[in-house]
Amino acid sequence: MAWAWKTSAIENTRFEIKYTPYFSSIGPVSTACPTYDPRATRIWVKIECDYTRRILVKAIAKRQFRLCGVKNQKDASILWADYEDLDFDRVLASGGKIKANSYLVRKGLARKAQLAYHLRKYMAKRPTSMLHGAIPETLVIETWEAFEEGMSFGALGATFDGNLTATFSLRDRLDWCLRDARERIARSPGSTWILKPSVTNKGAEITVLKDYQSMRDIVRTWPDVREWVLQAYIVTPLLYRRRKFHLRCYVLAVGNLSVYVWRQILLLTSTVEYDSEDLCNQLAHVTNTARQVEDGEVCPAAEDCVFSLDDLIDDLRTKQHLSLEQAEGIINDIRGGIENVTGELFKALHGERTVFAPVPQCFELLGLDFLVSMDQTSSNESGLPVLTPQVHLLEVNPGPDFKQTGPRLKSVIEGLLEATLDVAVLEDGEISKDLALVYQSLHPKNGEVGMRLLDG
Repeated sequence: MAWAWKTSAIENTRFEIKYTPYFSSIGPVSTACPTYDPRATRIWVKIECDYTRRILVKAIAKRQFRLCGVKNQKDASILWADYEDLDFDRVLASGGKIKANSYLVRKGLARKAQLAYHLRKYMAKRPTSMLHGAIPETLVIETWEAFEEGMSFGALGATFDGNLTATFSLRDRLDWCLRDARERIARSPGSTWILKPSVTNKGAEITVLKDYQSMRDIVRTWPDVREWVLQAYIVTPLLYRRRKFHLRCYVLAVGNLSVYVWRQILLLTSTVEYDSEDLCNQLAHVTNTARQVEDGEVCPAAEDCVFSLDDLIDDLRTKQHLSLEQAEGIINDIRGGIENVTGELFKALHGERTVFAPVPQCFELLGLDFLVSMDQTSSNESGLPVLTPQVHLLEVNPGPDFKQTGPRLKSVIEGLLEATLDVAVLEDGEISKDLALVYQSLHPKNGEVGMRLLDG
């Protein structure tokens, strides 16, 4: 256990910051301190990640006249903790007097299969939605009937009990469960696909493949994973230093419902050069930082994989032979595309209360992952193609792992958490210029809920 002391430059008042493996609290040493305000908002923090906890504790300490850390969550009106440690019964029963840093129901965002299903339903009713160009073709795969006893095995005309394995092999049962994916792969021979578990994260078990046999082998290798998504793979992504990357955009959702995009976007790369035809080296294709740093020989530190979106400017000028103005224009277009897609995403999910239920007394930080491709939209006066960036939403991550940012870009997370305290906790704090409002619901006086999508 380590103790550190912070001294107020204004009135020389001591504030203590206490670090333990799972708990942090901030508060004045004595309520008799001249700067202590009994009306200050009381906040309880319990975050396992030391990287995130220390940044949050520091941000709270900066607001010492308005925020007071407490050791017992029963004394707090703000709960900021890992999802599993939040007392949602107490939060929801408080009549809005207690806030929490997560929504109770958000599986429509967290589960890739649920997200794909609800976005497909939304887009089917809106043929002109921008999401059609931003969401890769996605098939949902369920393997419950292949592995689970007591399931109805419809197409084979049998009930899957303990004796079914004697009649139907596991391969037969998997073929039946994977039939839609098999037919879709067969219609596009030579195409590349990416297979992802619906509920895991950090790039676990994600595989890029070209044929049905490879997909079946992977699904069979992971019998505990019963829900997958198969997505059309974008084989011509924009590259950085000849490496594939995805963009991590942090999003703040507040109440029911305002959504903000943090404009300091991270660029997360693979550690090896990209070759669309070489699927043997999966590290060239799966850009999740957690997967890259697993191999210490390839990537000894997260800084080798983590950059800022603005770092792309010099690479665009060199590789694409663009002027500074043109390169900055592409970066602005990418940011604008991310903001527009994020706003449309929450518009699509906001009405799906069974899978995403934002409530006034909660807020949440999410990590949205995007891929960028350069699409030809027109030609210039010389007949050369004019390339426009197209952002593609890959997934949504509740409870994002901030520590993958590393020390070099730590300021991105510091600014994000400070902005979150000002907007979601204190509510009347100044909104950072890096926090862009992209979606907000409207509540007319007649009680009906209206919605509007804000321009990016």
